[in-house]
Amino acid sequence: MADHSASIVDGCVVLDRDLAVPSRWLRDHGDDAGSLNPVSKQRLTDTFAIDRDIAPLAVALDRDWLDVDWSDGARTGHDVAALRKLASSRRRPAVRSDAGFTIPPELELWGEPPAVTWFDAEVIEDDDRWVDALSHLRTFGWVAFDGAALGETPTRKLAARIGYPRNSIFGDLWEMKSGATEHMDSAYETFALDVHTDGTYSHDAPGTILFAQQIRTGDGGDSVLIDGFAAARDFRAANPEAAHLLTRFAIRAHYIEPGVHLLAERPPIRVDEDGKLVQLSFNNYDRAPLLPADGLVDEVIDAYNDFRAVFSDPARALRHDWKPGRILVFDNWRCFHGRTAFTGSRTFLGCYTNHEDLEGAYRVAGLTL
Repeated sequence: MADHSASIVDGCVVLDRDLAVPSRWLRDHGDDAGSLNPVSKQRLTDTFAIDRDIAPLAVALDRDWLDVDWSDGARTGHDVAALRKLASSRRRPAVRSDAGFTIPPELELWGEPPAVTWFDAEVIEDDDRWVDALSHLRTFGWVAFDGAALGETPTRKLAARIGYPRNSIFGDLWEMKSGATEHMDSAYETFALDVHTDGTYSHDAPGTILFAQQIRTGDGGDSVLIDGFAAARDFRAANPEAAHLLTRFAIRAHYIEPGVHLLAERPPIRVDEDGKLVQLSFNNYDRAPLLPADGLVDEVIDAYNDFRAVFSDPARALRHDWKPGRILVFDNWRCFHGRTAFTGSRTFLGCYTNHEDLEGAYRVAGLTL
């Protein structure tokens, strides 16, 4: 067993006299059961509430485990070997000469949410009327249907209009219900979910998400949608340097359950070689440890937190209420989604489709890309 020492020097936690771990980053990355779900490794700490001036008050080592008492009254625990491994792979952002990005002009960005427009589910069967629904999805990033029959058929038909249900660890067409134990994911709980994008742990995140409600009892559980492209535009206008950093510094994410360990990373604001904004990736639940290089820890955390403060503003939220027979489709590369807390039970059928298939559907329908 390795012998370790720990001390506090100039506000940093120093291990073995040679590894200084920035305090703010360390408070954000506890390995203890109060900070992370011990199985899924999803975050339990409200990382956005951590004081920028957080300071360690005391440290204690027990073999390869470090406990830290903090100025906010918290205690976190840390795996020393994991800290060593992370420190050896510190990252610097990729170099980009252009600090800006463009957004396709045919998109109608909404800082304040538009009224929900319901399409009758019969539109899914009608070639001509389907183009109107697809155009709404292209313009606003989401489209909603009402009056669908229950069961798998409407969801599969709708997915076929876009491409095909994408197979994943959840299957091609999945059932999502409160209290389910098939997967270690916060989506199966009843508490409110902060807005996020899905598949940050996938190299190619799902392009669209389809939810079709089957059963509902109790109250609450509205879906919350945010126009992420509008938030990115406003974030860049208010803080161009921070927005530029988030186009260059990759954030790592993971999905962990028995027999599964997925890992991927990309910038929260992804811009193509022509400077066009193409994808947002942000899921604090699934964020995995990635240590910025010296001098960039505060800058990366501040940029990440400041972007979240923009897009999580309740004034931006489109609230979508549910009843059986309603279906919601949205662009997972553009829209952040979450939900309010609920009581009772809810059951959805859902699936993912690929973004290249969504783009292909737009081209076939003659919509501008």
